[in-house]
Amino acid sequence: MLYTGQQMTTVRAFLALDLDAEGQARLTAHLRRLRAAPWADQVRWVSPQHLHLTLRFLGEVTPAQATRYANAFRSGLAALRDAGALRLHASEPRLFPSPHRPRIIACLVEAHPTLHALVALAESCALDIGLRPETRPFQGHITLGRLRAWPIAGQLPRAESPGVLLQPDTITLYRSQLHPSGPTYSTLARFSLASQV
Repeated sequence: MLYTGQQMTTVRAFLALDLDAEGQARLTAHLRRLRAAPWADQVRWVSPQHLHLTLRFLGEVTPAQATRYANAFRSGLAALRDAGALRLHASEPRLFPSPHRPRIIACLVEAHPTLHALVALAESCALDIGLRPETRPFQGHITLGRLRAWPIAGQLPRAESPGVLLQPDTITLYRSQLHPSGPTYSTLARFSLASQV
């Protein structure tokens, strides 16, 4: 059961890989360094506790759809081999999707067979609950900040290390509530990758 109390009409939801503690700390260090740049006020920065890798944005779904989605994803995950040994490499912060027309500052995640299997499962479950297919090709990334204006008055400072190793062990179906101060996330369902080893 995903919901208690008063029945809600729809919720804004997305499925995401949660970061392990070490990966979270390294990406938070990137955030601290970037927020010290002279142009930092031109970016709406993500709170460190909200850093994640989105597998599938669902948008507005009903509670019944969210429950069906969670149940289908849990079943599919149980049949997925090697998900518990997931090791991903994230780049240093970059302008995304293009240095010439960026919308965000993000760390890009290298392609990985298990990651793409998780994305395919997330997409299949979305279609099963009646959502439209995702037409954009998947590019794994972790958003650090969203640009308020472009061009920013400066370059991204170089990172001390070329990338970050991520070893996520949970996936969460989140509810996202938008506020003027930024979004807040709450958990609708959680899935363990460690149990897939």
